[in-house]
Amino acid sequence: MTAEELEKAIEKLIAEANEESAAATAEYEQDCLEATFRLLRQSTNRSSILENWLAALREAYDALVKKIQRELDESLEALYAENEPSGGDEGEGIQPDEAPYEVDYTLPMRDRYVAVKNYYLAYDDPAAALADYRSDAIARDYLGTYYDYLLQLLLMMQ
Repeated sequence: MTAEELEKAIEKLIAEANEESAAATAEYEQDCLEATFRLLRQSTNRSSILENWLAALREAYDALVKKIQRELDESLEALYAENEPSGGDEGEGIQPDEAPYEVDYTLPMRDRYVAVKNYYLAYDDPAAALADYRSDAIARDYLGTYYDYLLQLLLMMQ
């Protein structure tokens, strides 16, 4: 799978999760309204019944949103694992001195990710950050598979 196909697959997974999440939110809001109106008609809206009912609805909604996020994460991890590059030397053909952030291949991957993430999240314009990140060959080499995690974050910020 090419990098462009991978990005399209990632965007599709995120869009599907967003649609599912929006549908869950709409259903939750509708259920809350129906519960409130039902208890208003019965003149029991000031009792703890409504409070308990809304709490149960919220708990079910929160569980569904967590499930959607977990499924998205699992799908993305599987996609990344399937499309992981097959190795090569770190930094080969890359000029790390040209990076606008610190490039130190001796750092653990998490620290590398945090440094690059902080740089791109400092942008005022998320679209510009995404465009610059997509054209950043140094970041792609420096972050390896973590590149896609930051790409996912920047895509979600759009």
